[in-house]
Amino acid sequence: MRGGDPPPEALLNAALHLLAPRRRGVEELRGRLRKKGFQAQEVADCLVWLEERELLNDEAFAQALTRDRLRFSPRSPSALRRELALKGIAPSVAGSAVELVMEEERVTDRDLAVRAAGDWVRKQGPVVLKHLLEDRFTPERERARRRLHGFLGRRGFGGEAARAGMEAGIFEAGKSLLIKD
Repeated sequence: MRGGDPPPEALLNAALHLLAPRRRGVEELRGRLRKKGFQAQEVADCLVWLEERELLNDEAFAQALTRDRLRFSPRSPSALRRELALKGIAPSVAGSAVELVMEEERVTDRDLAVRAAGDWVRKQGPVVLKHLLEDRFTPERERARRRLHGFLGRRGFGGEAARAGMEAGIFEAGKSLLIKD
């Protein structure tokens, strides 16, 4: 493939088929095409061809993934950057994408922890909710609170954001039980 020549038809079709349902990063697409048996140099040339036509763009992919995670599966900025790194996105691109999207969406780490905790609580049954709300120390209360705290931790929240998420989760548990009663 030279200059502006398109990649071989089978390779291009495979790449476009992978890009049709959602955006992908360059490294993710490279890996998927290599697994399909295409040669490394052909894949590299194809990726350049797609990038030149703006069909493949790591910055746009990083922003889209970040936006989706913030809306549907909230997690901390550090967790988002880690996820993007695992998908082959350069740290500088991941960092600027997360920062830009959080600014555009006007959300903070604390806001995301509160939303994540609320989502978790809404998926719990009434027994867990009752245990979360107990005033006195019981093993069940501590187990329910550890579960919520662990969930927040796995989403990358710590410190003040995790505390805010815990408080919001307990408050949401109270609201949920009032509605169910």
